[in-house]
Amino acid sequence: MDEKGIINSVSTHLIDKEQSLIAYEGPFFIDLLTIFGNYLKIMTENNTLIQKKLFKIYVELSQNVAYYAEEFINLENESKRIGIGELRVTKDSAQYQLMTKNLVKVRDANVLSQRCDIINNSALNDLKGLKRELRKSSESNKLGARIGLVQARLISNNPLEFQLIEKNRYYSYFKLMVKFDKNEQH
Repeated sequence: MDEKGIINSVSTHLIDKEQSLIAYEGPFFIDLLTIFGNYLKIMTENNTLIQKKLFKIYVELSQNVAYYAEEFINLENESKRIGIGELRVTKDSAQYQLMTKNLVKVRDANVLSQRCDIINNSALNDLKGLKRELRKSSESNKLGARIGLVQARLISNNPLEFQLIEKNRYYSYFKLMVKFDKNEQH
């Protein structure tokens, strides 16, 4: 096999295995997130079920970073806080994967991991009730983050994969991965 054939073979193998749709690290500006969301819609326009799922999960995860990341920038002219983090959207032959990673306080990281464990160990019907309860109880300003995790689990029909990466004794990175099957019918 000639050199060009080897390169094509390697490239095709890598693309067949996993394809990156979005890879971004930086401030989660709403305008930028809108552009990414529109791009995801275009990339999945041939399958409306996948398009809806992918977009809904994308919105939930990216909003959590935009609103709640401990690393952020302030827009002087708008007195607005914009979270900084990482976003990856990939697909392979069987699944789409959405990953976000952002800095959180250690105590919040522990709470998030406990919530993910509860969500992962709950039946889907129980999660629907939990989502209703969370909407009613708005004692926390981080209401959206709680509902967003439940919503991501319900839409994906798969467990939330998460990892805490210690930065120092005060902060950790919270990495969240949500996957859903391409061939799922509901």
